Amino acid sequence: MDPLEQQVWRTVERLQLVWPGEHVVLAVSGGPDSLALLHVMHALRDRLAVRLSVATLDHMLRPESAEEAAFVGREAEALGLLCVREQRDVAAYARRHRLSVEEAAREVRYRFLAEVAAAVGATAVATGHTADDQAETVLMHFLRGAGLSGLKGMVPRAPADVAEREGPAPARPDLIRPLLFTTRAEVMAYLERRGLSPCLDSSNLDTAFFRNRLRHELLPMLEAHYQPNIRRLLARTAEALAVDWDYLRVQVEAAWHDLARADEEHVRFPKEAFWAHHPAIQRGLVRKAVRHLRPLLRDVGWEHVVEALRVARDGEVGARATLPGHLFLFVERQELVIGPEPAAPPWPRLPAGARVLLTVPGEAELGGGWSVVVRPVGRDLALSEAPANADPWQAFLDADNVVLPLALRTRRTGDRFVPLGMAVPVKLADFLTAQKVPAALRDEMPLLVDAEDRILWIPGLRLSHEARLTEGTRRVVYVACHRLEDD
Repeated sequence: MDPLEQQVWRTVERLQLVWPGEHVVLAVSGGPDSLALLHVMHALRDRLAVRLSVATLDHMLRPESAEEAAFVGREAEALGLLCVREQRDVAAYARRHRLSVEEAAREVRYRFLAEVAAAVGATAVATGHTADDQAETVLMHFLRGAGLSGLKGMVPRAPADVAEREGPAPARPDLIRPLLFTTRAEVMAYLERRGLSPCLDSSNLDTAFFRNRLRHELLPMLEAHYQPNIRRLLARTAEALAVDWDYLRVQVEAAWHDLARADEEHVRFPKEAFWAHHPAIQRGLVRKAVRHLRPLLRDVGWEHVVEALRVARDGEVGARATLPGHLFLFVERQELVIGPEPAAPPWPRLPAGARVLLTVPGEAELGGGWSVVVRPVGRDLALSEAPANADPWQAFLDADNVVLPLALRTRRTGDRFVPLGMAVPVKLADFLTAQKVPAALRDEMPLLVDAEDRILWIPGLRLSHEARLTEGTRRVVYVACHRLEDD
């Protein structure tokens, strides 16, 4: 057995990358790494007791790509393996979804591989990533300021990341990387021993790409002047960190199960229980929340997470921090909420601290394209209509139980309110929380008060029990908010 084949055999056995009887799709582009993968896995297939198929994708980005796909087809046929070949227009995909060509190519490629795996009944896809690729990935993430999830690099076996931008994806296969601890130099020596001539992708030489600059400039310099085994050492470091990351992932999953209340739009964490966890778990929960809400988002920057947690800890109720994917972390009274910017509130708005005096009868304009109308109405009419009133934007008040003049103002610290149907006051903040009013919007909600500053009505939500009509009511004041554009 060839020395490289022995090395890969030991890696597969040590990490249990495949199991007997498993069907594995080999992702082969025709380049050196994937060509070596094809021949190594074919040489080991009986010993591993696996079934193999081949998949190759023409990204239609270079004139020679069609011939490279044909080359892979011929290599697979010579080995007696099924080969699935397709063309997909990566450049058009990138334009449709406003992605870089590199990101688009990755998404299109992994979706294609998942579709091939589903079609042939495979549970895993093997790629030709080497120790050099791992070193480049770890170094690239380090230079960009990644945390543990980035510095672990690529793991030997993990579920494939399959995009769903253009429809539901098939079942996700696992990605396996049998060459992850094999250097590119060892790959090239193997190809030479076997007399194999790979295709060479000229785009891999273009140092306009960040990864190519690492490959052709930084890593050779580190190798020559600092650490001749830098590639293998970075791969080993990534393997060690991957074990730590996996332990942390399990702990985050457990905390998520206990704390998170998640739907398609928001993730909510109870503040007290959230802060009881270690900061590493807190960061993991924020990252998981972003991934839950934005599954197509690959990277959540360290700075975003740290700043969000700072705001969450130090910010007052109503504070918010920006997260990737047009998401925000909102600080509420009892919860931390991660979700999108709330839509414009469906109620009138006042600048925080404002107070608008109302006359009876009278009308005043409010913010957000709303106005408020106040007028006296007949007792009999009010008593007949008030019990059936289903419009949250109008209210009937007992004029003898309020002290004029009326006014609209925004909330203040310590405000209390007696909701209709209750006999005792509650904290306004607690009431708004129970009504699920977003914390960021509460400072601009108008409150109807009388001359004694009692809250009589929260437009859109609830009348005060103190201002309700009763059989003893003699005089009635009608108050209504309406949109100016509805006139």
